[in-house]
Amino acid sequence: MRELGVINERKLIYQKHATDVNWEKALPNCNWVAVIIVNDKSRPILDEISRKIINHNACYVCCAGSQSELLHDLVDEEIVFREVDVEGLNLPPFDIITTWDNNIDDALWYAAFTATHDTERIDTVLCLDTTGLDIEETFRKLKETIK
Repeated sequence: MRELGVINERKLIYQKHATDVNWEKALPNCNWVAVIIVNDKSRPILDEISRKIINHNACYVCCAGSQSELLHDLVDEEIVFREVDVEGLNLPPFDIITTWDNNIDDALWYAAFTATHDTERIDTVLCLDTTGLDIEETFRKLKETIK
């Protein structure tokens, strides 16, 4: 996990996703937005990501990249599954809002400036990079140019 600074009074965190890294430990447990960049991931990995994001009470989930719409749909499906079928699985006491955009810049801007929540104050934006390309520098540059 790398703290990249502050954008619009929200702490910006960058975390690489890998199957051999315990990336879940970097996830906040309250008052946060997830920006997840997904390209070419298998369904089990996308399912794991959606479950862990929900388990950590994300207020908002912004998906970006070539599989953004798919991950958005999977997060929504997991939420509905937890609402109607299974007791004992974590679901926060508020609605998790999800969105998607192929463009990473737009997703980060949205997470920093537009994502709000009716009942929760948002103070952290966590960028989960599943691309394997190490795009941390891209996020650093975006932080400086997005105002």
